[in-house]
Amino acid sequence: MKVSECMRTEVLLAGKDCDFKMLLCKITSSNPRQVYVVDEKYKLLGLVTSMDLLREIIPSYLNADLARSFTDEADFLLKRVEKVKNKTAEEIMVTRFVYVHPHHQLLEADALIAEKGCNTLPVIDAQGRLLGEVSRRDILIRLVHSCPDWGAEKNQLVDLAKL
Repeated sequence: MKVSECMRTEVLLAGKDCDFKMLLCKITSSNPRQVYVVDEKYKLLGLVTSMDLLREIIPSYLNADLARSFTDEADFLLKRVEKVKNKTAEEIMVTRFVYVHPHHQLLEADALIAEKGCNTLPVIDAQGRLLGEVSRRDILIRLVHSCPDWGAEKNQLVDLAKL
């Protein structure tokens, strides 16, 4: 099976001038893995993950013991966001990333995800244009759909707060 058979083509995009606030809003607005920073021809320049955004907000010296000592963590976090709000995607994005092409095999994509410790891989064409993304979950979904007698049972989320 090829990556093109299970990749998602609906992704979050941003230009390199996109500010921190907009990146934060984009990544929390739905269930994306990452925001892809592209140029006007959709060439992939870099990517920004939730972890990258948190790294900008949470100081590197903060450990669990110190965090417990904060009496007003919301105020602390808002001040930290205010401090980085003018940073752009270009300043935050990761520019060294692993990717796959649509003709690559799913097994290769899965192995790369495991090797590199990432959640999702961008799928690009030979010119570096972003075509979509593929995650381990996408690979599992494709596997279940390729087995005709699997997937008959639909699991539903349980809201534990309502129990």
